[in-house]
Amino acid sequence: MARIKAVLFDLDGVLVDTLHYHYLAWEKMFSDRGGHVKELTVLLHEGRNSFEILPVLMKESGVHIPESEHEKFIHDKRAYYRSIVDVRFYPFALDVVDEVKKREIQAVIVTACSQLTMRKSLSKQHRQLFDFIQTGDDVPRAKPYPDPYDIARKKLQLNRDECLVIENAPLGIASANAAGIECIAISSTLPAKYLSEADVIIHSINDLMTLKYFNNRNTHA
Repeated sequence: MARIKAVLFDLDGVLVDTLHYHYLAWEKMFSDRGGHVKELTVLLHEGRNSFEILPVLMKESGVHIPESEHEKFIHDKRAYYRSIVDVRFYPFALDVVDEVKKREIQAVIVTACSQLTMRKSLSKQHRQLFDFIQTGDDVPRAKPYPDPYDIARKKLQLNRDECLVIENAPLGIASANAAGIECIAISSTLPAKYLSEADVIIHSINDLMTLKYFNNRNTHA
C-alpha cells in the first residue's frame, strides 16, 4: 500500500454539520411557492451542482420554476442558507485535521458549495488549516463526475493511491470511485446502507485515524 500523502475532505456533512440548513433553505424556497421537499432527497443529492439538484426538487415538490428564473432562485436559496446557518464542526473534526497535518500529510477540502458559501462555513483561521480548498466554482462538472477529486489530485501532483477521500454521501463516493481514489465514508448524515460503494464506512470522523491508511508506514516519508 502506498503512503498516503493527501487526505481530500468533503466539507458539508464531513467536517461541518450544516446539511440540515441546506435542506431548510431548499424547503423555504419551495414552500414559498406552495410545494415541499424531503430532507432525504436533499441528502441523497448532496454534491450535485445546485442547477442539477433543482429539477429533482421541482419534480418532487410539484413546483415548476421557469428556466429564466433558475439563477435567481438558486441565488436566493444560497443567500437564505447563509442567513440561517449555524456552522458547527463535528466533534473531533479539527483534531483529525490537526493529526493529519502532524503526520506530514496534506489536508485538502473538496466541496461542491460555492466559494461564497464555503467562506461562510470556514473562518480565515480555519481555512488556513488546509493546504488548499477547492469549491464547486473551480470545476466544470460536479459530483458524481470524477472532476472534483481528479482535478484536486492533479493539483497536488500525486498518484491516485497516494490520496484518500473522506465523504458522507453517495454522489461524493461515486465521484471518488470515478477518479480512482479510495474513499472512506462517514455515516454522519445517511445510514450505512446508502454508502455501500465506499471502500470503508465509519461512524465518526474520530474513527479515521485508527484505519490502516494511517499506520506507522504513513508516519515517515
